[in-house]
Amino acid sequence: MFLKARPSLLSLLLLAFLLPVNIYVIGDLLGAGIQCPLFRYQETYLGNNTITILRDLDYVTFGIIGGRSALSILLRVSGSALLIAAVIYLIWRWREDYETFRRPLALLTAGAGVAYLLSCIAQYGPTLHGPSGFCVPVGVPLIGVIAVYMLMVEDDLDLDDEPEYEDEVEE
Repeated sequence: MFLKARPSLLSLLLLAFLLPVNIYVIGDLLGAGIQCPLFRYQETYLGNNTITILRDLDYVTFGIIGGRSALSILLRVSGSALLIAAVIYLIWRWREDYETFRRPLALLTAGAGVAYLLSCIAQYGPTLHGPSGFCVPVGVPLIGVIAVYMLMVEDDLDLDDEPEYEDEVEE
């Protein structure tokens, strides 16, 4: 028997993968882009690109990107890994009592939001604006709202497959 909160939680977690985590501008308007958990799309004077998170990891691993940008990428990858872990954890614990796993699920999701915010800070500084450009972390508050929702939502159905019946009173 599926519980009411679980499909909506799974839908929200999967939706978080499509949310733009941040919108950024490179330098003095040299380019701009939208960064999602699994990819980023950017437009620059060199052309338009869609760069997956795996390609970003390749850039860091092979030394093409270093310094603050590499740290930013690693933090974004960490946030995405936490979101993936939250989805796997929810599916793995699907049939258990929601109270037993709602806090770890919310912490995984909130941790992803914090990692994405730290990624922005690592690249653009604490004001999210600097010589390398600026960014607006539009998806971070939404991921935070999803984490808070996970803490507040209640399952109002039992895990038993059999419905409960009250004793009938014979007249």
